[in-house]
Amino acid sequence: MTIRSSYVSGAPVALMLGLLAWWPPAAALAQGKTDVVTLANGDRITGEVKRLERGRLVFETDDAGTLYLEWDKLASVESSQQVEVTTADGQRYLGSLGPAPDRSVAVIEATTAATTLAMADVTELHPIGRRFWSKVDGSLDVGFSYTRSSGVAQLNFNSDTVYRRAGFEGRVTAAATQTRTDDDSERDDRAYVEIAYLRYPWQRWFLTTVGRFETNESLGLTLRSQIGGAIGPRLINSNRAQMTLGAGVVFNDEQGVDVESSQSIEALLLFRTSYYTYDRPKTNVDVSLHYYPSLSESGRHRVQFDAAVKREFFKDLFVSLNGFNTYDSRPPNPAAATNDVGIVWSIGWSY
Repeated sequence: MTIRSSYVSGAPVALMLGLLAWWPPAAALAQGKTDVVTLANGDRITGEVKRLERGRLVFETDDAGTLYLEWDKLASVESSQQVEVTTADGQRYLGSLGPAPDRSVAVIEATTAATTLAMADVTELHPIGRRFWSKVDGSLDVGFSYTRSSGVAQLNFNSDTVYRRAGFEGRVTAAATQTRTDDDSERDDRAYVEIAYLRYPWQRWFLTTVGRFETNESLGLTLRSQIGGAIGPRLINSNRAQMTLGAGVVFNDEQGVDVESSQSIEALLLFRTSYYTYDRPKTNVDVSLHYYPSLSESGRHRVQFDAAVKREFFKDLFVSLNGFNTYDSRPPNPAAATNDVGIVWSIGWSY
């Protein structure tokens, strides 16, 4: 279903580069599986811990494939890998996971004694492998629609790739929507690529640096190149939800349709929240809001709102409903629209 659309002429190139960046070599997939998960009924499963995120442990086995185990249904986890463990209050531990009492994990660090944590307090767990691909996670979804009566075709693409090491993460996010008519009389494209570096210098606080490149024909924007940073607290970090607030400053270089390029400085206020449940229905809801009041152009305001609802229907495959609302009170081309809204269905894959 499409309410409105958009993509960029260079989006196919970004798509190809993104796929090449994501696809892991076969050698990276062949790793020993010696980790052990104990279920609440006492059954033990041998495999490899891939990650704990959003209240679900991803556990890869040789015989049963990849299992998705609800964290609150497990009795214990042991792993010989080096893992980074994050608790609800923002504390981080680095080490292997040894034997521990039921409903707890024991982090064995190199220079200190083992630290025992209640499993209910552990919200994230990520192996810090030696190989590049062992540190990468992500998702990709693609949607396509065509209506013969109107002659309108639309291609939608969204992706999110995260590279993690102890104490920080790098993220590449991309989205594009391309619309075409049979007679090629109308083009309404939008796309963006965002590269972010995120670090947690204090227990509950994050610090991020972001570079973003975007285009939107509806708003008369050929290319906006943006770089900036923000800082803020992570208000909620549990096995059911996350919430962050932040503030910062960004610098923009804008190239509009049929107008001269311009530069501006904007403040940045951001809000992000996620909610997830696996007890039925298995659902993920992600919402982000970025507000950019201009510091160099009095009276100009920009808002970027994005929301996504995902539900897994088969292992690693999900159906997704993505929506966006882009607002610019003074677009680069004064004749362009000030608002662009879209809703798209798509099918995706997580890895």
